[in-house]
Amino acid sequence: MKVAEEASPEIRTARLKWEAAQKKPMQELALPDPMVGMDVMGEMSESRVGPEENRLMVSQKIPFPAKIWKRWQKQRANAKAAGMDYEAVRRDVLLDVRKTFYALYQTDASLQVIREIHELLKKIEATARTRYADGSAGQRDAAKAEAEVSLTLGRVYELEQKRGMLEARLNALLDRNPLLSFGPAQKPPKPALDENLPELLTEAAKNRQEVKASEARIHKKRHEKSLAQMKNIPDLDAGFSYTWVGGGMTTDSEDGKDSWMFPLAINVPLWQTRNIAGIQEAGRKLEAAQSELQGMRDKTFYEVREAYLRCQTALKITALYESGVLPQSELALNSDRAGYESGRADFLELLDSERIFLNAKLGYLKIYTELLKSRADLERSLGRQLTEA
Repeated sequence: MKVAEEASPEIRTARLKWEAAQKKPMQELALPDPMVGMDVMGEMSESRVGPEENRLMVSQKIPFPAKIWKRWQKQRANAKAAGMDYEAVRRDVLLDVRKTFYALYQTDASLQVIREIHELLKKIEATARTRYADGSAGQRDAAKAEAEVSLTLGRVYELEQKRGMLEARLNALLDRNPLLSFGPAQKPPKPALDENLPELLTEAAKNRQEVKASEARIHKKRHEKSLAQMKNIPDLDAGFSYTWVGGGMTTDSEDGKDSWMFPLAINVPLWQTRNIAGIQEAGRKLEAAQSELQGMRDKTFYEVREAYLRCQTALKITALYESGVLPQSELALNSDRAGYESGRADFLELLDSERIFLNAKLGYLKIYTELLKSRADLERSLGRQLTEA
């Protein structure tokens, strides 16, 4: 799993977006860039104390302090949502890796079972040919055994193809060379299910990453609505102006003296139609975010319960296979095989026992893999691991 976290392009992309979003709040605390200008006066620019030669102007727009604070809060909520999005992507990729690995395990185990059955059928075919040669059995037994050998070989080819596809999927998820191969997948430990469903539902509604992201987006929309309402509050534009004055033709003591001033201005939110529409737009977006949160909680409730029931059922069926189906089908196969070799059992009974045993083994692998996958889905729906995987 650690390899997947470090190598996955999807996880890396989501992490970089989160890191970028974390840089936004500090940007909102900064004031707009100041304006600096210079007026070059013409020859006709004359004042009482002399000709105005040049004028330097500096101005700074100062937003209402509450607006700066709200923008910072908005970007902080946005960064939190991006963090939850990153965590959700990370868990999605890890879930995909786990489920692909579980499918690889099922494929490898199924290949092993079918190859064992293939070898068993070859021995049964040899026994059938021996009995046909000595006249104790018909040619039909040998032909049917040979057909079963060919059918199992075809299933081996299909599973080998599936294994190659699963390897390609894992290589893509781990950003590896697409031609790399994996060794035989080991059997994952059997998970348990000791948790209480109502408690899991409550926990998931609070802690799942998508739920937290939706909650953060609600906070963001609330700040956006407050900012829209604050557009009715004027901002201040403060400046400084310095004018160089040349020597005049008067005897006034102020003749030729430079002048300066501090101009102050505010914007007037006169066009209320635009501001009212902006407030209404922000209100609708807030309502949409609240609706999105409720939808995500409903989806979470469904996914947790669905995965919980799948896991619970798979545990029960797995126990049935382990305690009854597998040992009984193996016992029947061994009994019919011994009976056929000694001439006491019919070949069709042996073939039927072989098929039951094969289906039992493959059925067990399928339900065991379903148990693993449903447990992984349950943990993903909760937003955390229930046990070490």
